[in-house]
Amino acid sequence: MVGVTAPGLFPERPGPNPHVDVELPAATLPERIGRLLDLGAGYLALPGGVGTLAELILAWNLLYLRRGLGRPLAVDPYWLPLLRPHGEIAPEDLDLLRVVADEGDLRAFLREL
Repeated sequence: MVGVTAPGLFPERPGPNPHVDVELPAATLPERIGRLLDLGAGYLALPGGVGTLAELILAWNLLYLRRGLGRPLAVDPYWLPLLRPHGEIAPEDLDLLRVVADEGDLRAFLREL
């Protein structure tokens, strides 16, 4: 697994996730997110904080701008209360996202990559 990290932004972290085989350090947060979006065959947003939300929103925006012609984006149900139709976010915008609620959903999503 490839991990794009930003050690300068998170000096308190001991290093990449133990599942990471190859670490690609980035100097800035925008560089990190850009590399994540460039390298991924697809994206899965698991529960997280503000940083994960920023990554999710950028990946969703790219998918939206390409009218769904891009790398697939799946989300854990954790994010659904924040990602709902309102204002200018239409129900079809949410259709660009796949909800991965269990292991079966995850396996199906990964097979499509």
